[in-house]
Amino acid sequence: MFLNHDTAFADITPVTKIAAPQISATLSAHTLLETERGWASVDALQAGDCVATLDGGFAQITAITTPRSNTPLVHIPGGVLSTCSDIALPGDAHIALHTPARWIDAPVVSVPVKALSGWRGVRPTLFNGPDLAQLHFADEEMIYAQSGLLIHAAPATGETFFPKLSYGDARAMLALSAGKMGQPDTVAA
Repeated sequence: MFLNHDTAFADITPVTKIAAPQISATLSAHTLLETERGWASVDALQAGDCVATLDGGFAQITAITTPRSNTPLVHIPGGVLSTCSDIALPGDAHIALHTPARWIDAPVVSVPVKALSGWRGVRPTLFNGPDLAQLHFADEEMIYAQSGLLIHAAPATGETFFPKLSYGDARAMLALSAGKMGQPDTVAA
């Protein structure tokens, strides 16, 4: 009854909640996304709207924010990558590309848009993106834009379901798919 329990308890460190990785995609405000109500531009969307994804379903937008930095845009002409019209995306955005046969096990890979510069009319612009919006999702997604372009909404760091290629690897894949087996361009754009 009179036992001393002062030494029976250890000091504890409170557990801090680890923030979930922020899953997002940055797009220009005029990019068209397929919603449950039809095609709508990013500037007409709000949190709670759902957009079409690669898996055939719709993913809910959890938040829409303005990105912290303005990056130069990359212009993708209409008709390239199954787009219905021209589109401008931030150079650090990632999109899906189909891989050459037996190159990798994944059906699509995620590549930085700036790695496509010079390929099929894709070119960097001289403008920064003043009208950019960052769409946030609960899970990693490939979302449809401008009819057939797949934009990768993924965490900024860490593992992703779709393999993310570096600039150099993306350039090498484009050279391989074009039948050019020369030295890949590994210098960042």
